[in-house]
Amino acid sequence: MSLRPLPLAIGLGVVLAFAGGAARAAPDITGMWQYDYSHPPAHPPVTPKAAAIIALHRAATEKGYVRELSNMKCLPTGMPQLMVWRSPIEIMESFGRISIITEHDPGPDEPRTIYLNEPVQPNDIDPSWNGHSIGHWDHDVLVVDTVGFNDRARLLGGVPRTEAAHITERFSLSADGQTLTDEMTMQDPQMLAGPWTVSLKFARMPNDSERLEAVCELDLDAIQKLDINAIKAFDIEAQRTSDPSLRYNPGGK
Repeated sequence: MSLRPLPLAIGLGVVLAFAGGAARAAPDITGMWQYDYSHPPAHPPVTPKAAAIIALHRAATEKGYVRELSNMKCLPTGMPQLMVWRSPIEIMESFGRISIITEHDPGPDEPRTIYLNEPVQPNDIDPSWNGHSIGHWDHDVLVVDTVGFNDRARLLGGVPRTEAAHITERFSLSADGQTLTDEMTMQDPQMLAGPWTVSLKFARMPNDSERLEAVCELDLDAIQKLDINAIKAFDIEAQRTSDPSLRYNPGGK
């Protein structure tokens, strides 16, 4: 007996979850979403190492270091900060994966890819800005596990991030389909005193909302005027800029 392909309307925009051997449609989270930035996450308990870095950064900011070197260099924002900008995100689903695309400057942010057909994390992950994400549907909740970060971005609240960071998320949709909640738990034993959980909320935008371009241009003038040595103690990009052995991206870093 020949098998006929499923209608396209069933395949696109729908992820099938299996419970008790029966397939069911997961919630539809595709579309454009606007983060509710009116209630930013508070600072979590941090380790002494992180507290010292944050204090140095705060002191430099008070003296005028209000634009990050990473911004001048147009580097990616990185996960999880890319989830909490004023500009919207777009979520797209296809067989085996969910993609999250941002719409904001600074940086050429890479899309987040959440792989739905990988039950465990691979052993050979190259450290990256967004890390490597695998996920599955637990009834109506999308559970996402992300590891494999580089050390060039931050956790929420300005907390430094290391390659040991581990982030889990539970995405849930409101009954009316208009609010998406991302319950995010961050762990980084070098920077956080313990697991830190925040609840991020996104409002669904109209179906005809377009995703606009936001382009960052390298600011060589600002970089040349910046005292790199003055910020090396707390800015990973200043360390990389002044140290030839760290300047480039070996191994995908």
